[in-house]
Amino acid sequence: MALAKDACPLQTLYALTQASLLPAGNDVPLVAEACKVWPYDDSLSLAAVAYPLPASDENERVLRLVIAVLGAQEANILAVHETDLAEDAVFALAEHGLLLDTARYDLAAGVRAFGVMLRSSAPGPSCPDGRFNDELTLYVREGRALRPVFTSPMDFWARVEGEPCSWSQGKRLVTEEAVFTIGVEQSAHNGFADLRVTAHVARIESAATSEDETTVPRRASRVVRYDGSRYNVDALENGFFWTQAPEDK
Repeated sequence: MALAKDACPLQTLYALTQASLLPAGNDVPLVAEACKVWPYDDSLSLAAVAYPLPASDENERVLRLVIAVLGAQEANILAVHETDLAEDAVFALAEHGLLLDTARYDLAAGVRAFGVMLRSSAPGPSCPDGRFNDELTLYVREGRALRPVFTSPMDFWARVEGEPCSWSQGKRLVTEEAVFTIGVEQSAHNGFADLRVTAHVARIESAATSEDETTVPRRASRVVRYDGSRYNVDALENGFFWTQAPEDK
């Protein structure tokens, strides 16, 4: 990944406001923002901005997320995608929680995707069985629209064995954390290149009667394919597939 969380130039924010994509005035502060010139084409810039919708309250906000491609010099808006994000105990957008991923996601001839990552600062439950963070969405430009084609968290944690909040004599705790990376394959389906999602896993084992813990690293991966509208990420979302599955060839 090539991640950036740089603040947006005033020219970019002004252009988004003039297009009614951001609220005017200072009554609605921005929650998070990130802007960057696109290395793929330095005549273009990318912007990701989030702000709370009027009906939001301090405890459970609903955010509007605006993703845009603009001209790098004149800040004219070329393509846009808008979506809403509901905050709760599991997800709360961090102050610097928008990051732009401009790695070389060449999905087809003349089609390069870019990513927007959402980083949560929510504490979550005190004794969870699992949690995830760093949700990455890849977008492709189609005329004046930006279309999401891939969405998945890039960081997972799971309790495999034991109970971290209720240890007893002789019991052990086993957890696993996986950080995902994405690579573009030579093979393709339905016009877009396959993506290889690799999980870099750390298995941590500890016992209630000892301060020592053992960390065992390993790696597993899966190839996800484009179905004509989105990449199928069921293997990533339906449990921690890397705990038993070998690496795809």
